[in-house]
Amino acid sequence: STKEILNQDVMKQDMKQFLVDQLFVDMPVETIRTDMGLASDIGVDSLGFTELMAHLEDKYGVSISQDEFVPDNFRSIDTVIALVVSKLA
Repeated sequence: STKEILNQDVMKQDMKQFLVDQLFVDMPVETIRTDMGLASDIGVDSLGFTELMAHLEDKYGVSISQDEFVPDNFRSIDTVIALVVSKLA
């Protein structure tokens, strides 16, 4: 549905803003692509991933388990948003 696509776009934008504002990623928001590696391309460290997870849990009211807090789910903005969307479904 259009609403869902729009929400995912908003979620992706929010996450980019979080990376820059809260994790101090040294890139302009508009240059961050949602398929970039959060660790490899953007430089998020382990503390950053923990903060990101807490932010997502707070903002979207989801609970991310240790089993879900794995590199496969946290590879890129796209994979993180897919995880959150699947938990909201």
